[in-house]
Amino acid sequence: MKDAALFDTLAAGICGHPKFCESKGYIQHGSVSVYEHSLDVARLSFSLGELFRITDKESLVRAALLHDFFCYDWHVPEKMWSLHGWTHPVAAAENGRKYFHLSDKEASLVRTHMWPYTLLHPPKYREGWILCLADKVCSLSETLCRWRRPMSTR
Repeated sequence: MKDAALFDTLAAGICGHPKFCESKGYIQHGSVSVYEHSLDVARLSFSLGELFRITDKESLVRAALLHDFFCYDWHVPEKMWSLHGWTHPVAAAENGRKYFHLSDKEASLVRTHMWPYTLLHPPKYREGWILCLADKVCSLSETLCRWRRPMSTR
């Protein structure tokens, strides 16, 4: 990441928020928390945004951090076999609006991050395609690389 200081500035308001910090207690993939996953996706999105010369890095980072801000443990039996994969982007966008006042563009980025799983809702913005790609790369890595150590410094 070329401009780590800018990333830290853009991420600070969300990463330090108590409601967002609750996601440290929810597992996303393997031993990786939702918090760690969201931070990894945001970092990769930011780096890809630099590569593809995205100018709206603030919207990209905010949406990437909040793309899985669904605020529940999806591994509990009543959620595990639900439609979580299809419904969590909408829940995350609603929670993002409630706690962080997401713009319409940012909410759109969050709602479309699961494409092609949510086939009828492809990303509308370049930032959305980047977020979608970064989420797939991080999710695949977390799922396949079970030996990854938890990052306790985050």
